[in-house]
Amino acid sequence: MPKNRILFLASWYPSRVSPYSGDFIQRHARVAARIADITVLHTVRDDDIAGAYEVSDTDNGLREIIVYYKDSGCKVLNFFKRMKAFWMGYIRAEVPDLVHLNTVLPAGLFALYLKFFLGKPFILSEHWTGFQPFRFRQLNLMTHILVRLILQNCRLVLPVSADLGKQMKAVCSKPEFEVVPNVVDTDRFRIFSERKSSAKPRFLHLSMLDEQHKNISGILRSAKRLVDSGLSFELHIGGNGPLEPIRQFVARHHLQDVIFPFGELSHDEVPAMMANADCFLLFSNYENQPCVQGEAFACGLPFIGTDVGGIGEFLPETFGILIPKGDEDALYRAMESVIRGRKFESPAEMHRFAEENFSPEHLANRFHDIYNRVMHEK
Repeated sequence: MPKNRILFLASWYPSRVSPYSGDFIQRHARVAARIADITVLHTVRDDDIAGAYEVSDTDNGLREIIVYYKDSGCKVLNFFKRMKAFWMGYIRAEVPDLVHLNTVLPAGLFALYLKFFLGKPFILSEHWTGFQPFRFRQLNLMTHILVRLILQNCRLVLPVSADLGKQMKAVCSKPEFEVVPNVVDTDRFRIFSERKSSAKPRFLHLSMLDEQHKNISGILRSAKRLVDSGLSFELHIGGNGPLEPIRQFVARHHLQDVIFPFGELSHDEVPAMMANADCFLLFSNYENQPCVQGEAFACGLPFIGTDVGGIGEFLPETFGILIPKGDEDALYRAMESVIRGRKFESPAEMHRFAEENFSPEHLANRFHDIYNRVMHEK
């Protein structure tokens, strides 16, 4: 029986311009490719190309068409150039049975074109924190109109958390939604028998280190309070973001033996970092469903996180500690309890939970059921 042909239309996606942009979308695409004939289509501006457009068309088990276009110097003209780039990629792909849009803008505008002019239905997977009410209110009127138009014409919405689905419903009540979380490679992210043994509990924070989003300064201040209280531990903090503010904080407070900043890691390097930690720490002001939470559980790693977005939806009580956002006293107490030996669920049980909720096998089955159901709807 031939596989369904699905166009994975991506607003964000890894490219030579932004190697880690939307890598969670790429992971979904690889999972979907287990059960369907997937072609990814993404467009991105690149002012270093020789001509006006350049097409990259690769197939390493997953066909990825990325169309690069050059800046025109005019915002309106750039919009039309991007739509032309989408079309250039589309005509290279096989005619799809269904369009799977990933993140509402900007690719959703091309999804509307395919629906209105070529009769191609589309579903939407959503990861965007822009639906957070305080962020959505800051968007201009035209963006509000376009987002609602895309949602109104979407067959089904697949947010990565129920909280995100409710936020989207507040913007447009029409589409139904089913939660499909981010995927975790539960073979790569696993319980390591060689996990280190250290007298000092080791906390790990890994993110893009955006202050407004991840509240890095709150983590650092809480760590300093713990040191001032005479508690012994290590905090390893880093990712693909600015390290200088962290280094300055460490130098100013003489915390070189406690706080260890590190730079950008490849996805393949993350499991080893988690294998050497005792607890993952996320002090975010807002989230949807962070990939690192599922990855931590797959490695058998307890999790301290704020009660924002979908974190609480995927945090069993015995797996970690849920605290209010911005509450540094609560973060201090949570970290202190870990340092003093608080017990959590077994690593094996955490890994089992990750397999049941985030594994490629589980999500491939979800996509298979969703694609078949949507395509048989009238």
